[in-house]
Amino acid sequence: MQISIFEEVKQLNFPFGSYAVVGGGVMEAHGIRNHGDVDIIVTREFFEKLKNHGWELVHGKNNVIKKGNYEIDVDFKYGDYQPDHEGLIRDAEIIKGVPFMRLEELIKFKKALGRDKDKKDIALVKRYLIKQKI
Repeated sequence: MQISIFEEVKQLNFPFGSYAVVGGGVMEAHGIRNHGDVDIIVTREFFEKLKNHGWELVHGKNNVIKKGNYEIDVDFKYGDYQPDHEGLIRDAEIIKGVPFMRLEELIKFKKALGRDKDKKDIALVKRYLIKQKI
């Protein structure tokens, strides 16, 4: 049995205020679709601690580390999407005790990526947000 995104993240025991879940995990938290790996943004200070405690740098990416199903990013900027990284963490939506990137931010991020799968995700998120307002 697959554990929930909430339990999956909670078992990391990351300090509150130092991270937020981004990407597909946000969509799973809202019941929009299942996620694959778990993408998380962290503060620069916490990133340095993780880097020195068994997390591996992703080849070719100085600001991304990985362990198992988790990928940790310290710089969440892509193309035209240039958010305040600390603000994404500070303003995260707390769902069942876990901080997640807000859906509106997820849409901005996926627009900047612009891949086919991102366009499909944007449509799913927009449909979800419309249903929430009804």
